Amino acid sequence: MGGRLAGKVALITGTGSGQGRAAALLFAREGAKIAGCDVDAGNQDETVRLVREAGGEMCSMAPVDLGDPDQAAAWADGAAGHFGQVDILYNNAGATRVGPFGAVSLEDWRFTMRNEVDLLYFVTRAVWPHMVAGGGGSIINTASILSGRVSAAPLSVHGVAKGAVASFAAHLAVEGGPHGIRVNTLSPGLIRTAATERFLGAMPGQVTASPLGRVGEADDIASAALFLACDDSRYVTGINLVVDGGQSLGIGLSFGRAAAADQDQPPQR
Repeated sequence: MGGRLAGKVALITGTGSGQGRAAALLFAREGAKIAGCDVDAGNQDETVRLVREAGGEMCSMAPVDLGDPDQAAAWADGAAGHFGQVDILYNNAGATRVGPFGAVSLEDWRFTMRNEVDLLYFVTRAVWPHMVAGGGGSIINTASILSGRVSAAPLSVHGVAKGAVASFAAHLAVEGGPHGIRVNTLSPGLIRTAATERFLGAMPGQVTASPLGRVGEADDIASAALFLACDDSRYVTGINLVVDGGQSLGIGLSFGRAAAADQDQPPQR
C-alpha cells in the first residue's frame, strides 16, 4: 500500500469496470477507503473483491441509477455515513448515444444529457454539504477531449454533454475555494476499455494512437485522477487536465463535399 491518500475517503462512480475500477484499485493502494457504485451489480462485486484481495477497504452500492437524484443522494449520504467523512469525489460514470446529428433522436439526446450531465450534477450536489462540513475536499469530473474539439466521427451530442461537464469545474472551484473544496476536470482521449474495444477492433489502422505510439489505458486516467485527488495538487483547482497522449494535437477531419453529404442523412426513427 502507498500513502498519498492515507486516511481519505474516496467516492468513485462507475467502479464496475474500466477507468472506475482502475481508480478504485489505485486509490485503495494509496490508502483511501473506497465507496463505489455502478449500474451493474455483477461487475461491481468483482471490483469490490479485487480491492479487498489487494488489502484495501471498499463498500459499494449496485445497481444504482445516479441519474435519479434520490438514488444519487442515497449513495452519497450512505457512503458518508458509513465512513464518517467524504474527502474525494471522482465523477467517472457516464453513458452516451452517438450518431450523425440528423439521425440522433430526441430520446438519444435526453439519454445522453441525463447520463453525462444530470448524474454528475446530482452526485456533486449530494456530496457538496459533506465536504463543506468536513472543511474541504477534491472533486474530479470526467469530460473529454471532444468537449472542445471535433473529430471525424459523428459525436456532436456526446461533445455537447462533455462541454457542459468541462465548464462545471471553473464555476464550482470559485464557490468551493472558501470551503477548501478543489474542483478539477479530467479530459481523456481515446482510452481502451470494454466500451471502446469494439470500436478499436472495427477500425484497424484507422485509429491514430497518439504521438506516444499507443492508445490510452484505464490506468493512465486513474494515475491522473490520483494526482488531482491527493495533496500533490493541493494548489490546483479549476483546471481541465487533458490526458490523451497528444491525440488532440492531430484530430483528423475531412471538409470535402462527400464528407458533408455523409453527415446529412435523414433521421432514423
